Amino acid sequence: MKKLLKNKYIIILPILILNIISLFFLYSTPYFKRHLLYLLLSYLILFIISKIKLKYIIKLLPILYIISIFLLGLVLIVGREIKGAKAWLHLWGLSIQPSEIAKLILVIYISYLTYKNKNLIYLTIITIIPSILTFLEPDTGAIIFYLIILISTLKYIKIKKKYLITGLILISLFILFNISTYFLNKDLLISIYGTNIFYRIDRLISFTKADNIQTVNSLISIGSHELIYIPENHNDFIFASIISKYNPFIFISIIFCFILIFSYYILNITKKKNMSNIFNFILLNMLLFQTFYNILMNISLLPIIGIPLPFLSYGGSYLITLYALIGISINLRKNPYPE
Repeated sequence: MKKLLKNKYIIILPILILNIISLFFLYSTPYFKRHLLYLLLSYLILFIISKIKLKYIIKLLPILYIISIFLLGLVLIVGREIKGAKAWLHLWGLSIQPSEIAKLILVIYISYLTYKNKNLIYLTIITIIPSILTFLEPDTGAIIFYLIILISTLKYIKIKKKYLITGLILISLFILFNISTYFLNKDLLISIYGTNIFYRIDRLISFTKADNIQTVNSLISIGSHELIYIPENHNDFIFASIISKYNPFIFISIIFCFILIFSYYILNITKKKNMSNIFNFILLNMLLFQTFYNILMNISLLPIIGIPLPFLSYGGSYLITLYALIGISINLRKNPYPE
């Protein structure tokens, strides 16, 4: 098994199995044809990116980063508001999610900058800019991914203890300030973050009240092994929907596929500080977080913040971004940068 997982392209097999399960579930829904189209486009992008020379992309990284920041700013001005968030640009009949584009560029850029021995302050600034713009949309899930990208670099950069302690103190003070302001001076909180801050807080704490139709119906479906109505059952709650509708073999297959995907990266990441290891370590952490958070969200153990399940959930921008990252991962394994 270990030798098999060393193959550069074996990662495609468990991903493909998850795709087939997803398509089988969505077949009788209005989302099937579009999801199939997104998957075909995603695989095409994966194939192209896995073949091109990454040195050309790396040269363009500063420009691509600026473009991603521009798109994040643009969506705040002309983006269409859906479910309380301005997260989508609608161009020529297509919906584009700039936060996903920013995530893709940020993973590559941060990996490169870490390889080039840029310090933590520089990396933090590069991460904070898109985080602030994404916070204003708001898109809590994307911000968490940006932070995971930054935190993952700590394995590869040297940090003086005094800077680490200072950073932890500042983060703690920031959290304490916001919590105390929420309870003692809500008007100040509104003046800083706007009125939708309470919508975000309600989403974070609603899962503890057992009054959210998504989590309640998700738990009932899983417990009764009979799929009932779950909003977003094609997206954030596809895990609960699938395992409640089909036999346990499908559940075991899904878990086994994710174990293979995680094992592929764990076995192929070495201690050597090159861009391939940095990039793949970041990607592994993103996939681990996304998978476990979504599953725990489906069983009402974590708040609902719009985290899709990798390779299973319906989507456009998120799927294309995810498969582009897989394509770069394969490319870097074949052609480690620098060569």
